[in-house]
Amino acid sequence: MNKNVLLLLLLLVIGGVVYLMSRNRPDTSASFNRAESNFKIEDINTIGRILLTQKNGDRSDLRRVGDHWTINEVHRARQTNIEHLLKGIQRQHLDHIPNKAASENIVTSMAINGIHVEIFDRAGELLLDYYVGGVTQDERGTFFLKQGSSQPYCLIEPGFDGGLRVRYGLEPVHWRDVRYWQEQPERLDTLKVHYPKQREHSFVIFRNGSRFEVKPMFTTTPIKQGDSHNRVQSYFINLSQLACEDYINQAPERDSIVQMVPFMAMEVIYPDRTSSLRFFPAGPVGVSEFSPAIERYYIDYEGRDFMIGQHEVMKAAFRSYEYFFGQ
Repeated sequence: MNKNVLLLLLLLVIGGVVYLMSRNRPDTSASFNRAESNFKIEDINTIGRILLTQKNGDRSDLRRVGDHWTINEVHRARQTNIEHLLKGIQRQHLDHIPNKAASENIVTSMAINGIHVEIFDRAGELLLDYYVGGVTQDERGTFFLKQGSSQPYCLIEPGFDGGLRVRYGLEPVHWRDVRYWQEQPERLDTLKVHYPKQREHSFVIFRNGSRFEVKPMFTTTPIKQGDSHNRVQSYFINLSQLACEDYINQAPERDSIVQMVPFMAMEVIYPDRTSSLRFFPAGPVGVSEFSPAIERYYIDYEGRDFMIGQHEVMKAAFRSYEYFFGQ
């Protein structure tokens, strides 16, 4: 009797496993529409714009402008993220067609968390219009659905062990280039660099005809003689390469940090406007001889952006008055 019961239980378990496998097995009998299942563009140089819209309302409008891309027509986009996305668009292809039962669940899920993708050529003509959904259980495949279709497809990228959704799902701020300096040295009149706790290192760069000169910010600092124009030009190049680790505009500590005395404050003065940056130490000042006293800084850019960055990446911005007259 016990043997019969065990045999019956074993048959039930095997039957359940077979049923589950049949539900999740790709439907090889599904109608195959080659155009509808194609989500790649082999010549990515024809792409001029990629519009990504999230269900929460986030909108990332990526546009090709000359030799770079912009995000939402305001900021320069991070080139590595653009290349990562374009590589996916170029190489992503069909792995399998989900069966009917799975397709219904996939479409329902896409209605909740799908990412709407619209790709245009350089002339503004629509090339592809589709949705990116979730990933498979093994996280290798990603579900895609053409606009106007009810049949989702599972796509992979050869040689890439992971889902493709992550390439499309970045928040707008994470598309931004980490190089944050947005000033125009060729237009500025004056640049003031102030070290509140080291006043003797503070300086002012000012335009004198077609050249720039440097003077100390405070009268207590002895004036140095010499041609500083080339060092000023080098300094401007260093500023244009400033990069942060990340934009942290929603950081809860932002309000309290910007009330502190900065390590360095920079004011950029143009004929018609001014701009400012302030750098605040992130964490206690260190004393090790093998590392900088301050390893990271919070950066407040005119109140519109709040960032964090490493000293080693930004140290060329922290020049002193003496630097411009060195040998």
